[in-house]
Amino acid sequence: MACVLLLDTSSSMTGAPINSLNKAINDFKTQTSMDELAQKRVDIAIIEFNDSARVVQEFTPLPQMEPVTLSPRGCTAMGEGINLAIDKVKERNRFYAEMGTPCYKPWIFMITDGAPTDDISTARQRILEEEQKGTHGKLKFWAVGVPGYNRSTLTSLTKRCIELENADFQGIFDWLSESMVTISVSRVDENPVLTDLPENARTIPTDW
Repeated sequence: MACVLLLDTSSSMTGAPINSLNKAINDFKTQTSMDELAQKRVDIAIIEFNDSARVVQEFTPLPQMEPVTLSPRGCTAMGEGINLAIDKVKERNRFYAEMGTPCYKPWIFMITDGAPTDDISTARQRILEEEQKGTHGKLKFWAVGVPGYNRSTLTSLTKRCIELENADFQGIFDWLSESMVTISVSRVDENPVLTDLPENARTIPTDW
């Protein structure tokens, strides 16, 4: 399973938010790697977006995931980040196909505390197309907003929107870890039930 952590590292994340995010990502690696199947079945990539988007870490199996220390700066190139993340999961799934390896539906897990400073129209359309391909879609895109996020932007991107009450990321990454483990023990064609969100998180109603 390919999972991209798509992270807003614009200047508004300075201070406690970025410190909490760095710790939660590194704890996520440790916690998820404790599961034997998740070790073998989950590949993680990390992409950040600020003035532009860049790959912080290419896809790698969980046990080989390097510690990260993200630094905030600049604006919020969300559209560029989403497009890069979609490109990466499609590339990874082609790799699995070439290897003859059945794969779970990839996840893009985006966290943001602001509104995009670039055009997101193409990114929005690509999410829609990928989520609607085939019977069950070719992608699950999650949008997590922390205080300062733009609600109308997130709800326009996907029906999988989550709001955090604060910039404490430990709980949502614990939930992500549990989700990865749950998927790892399921069959490729299953749609397993995920655990409840942490106390500081709630789903955002959408019109989807």
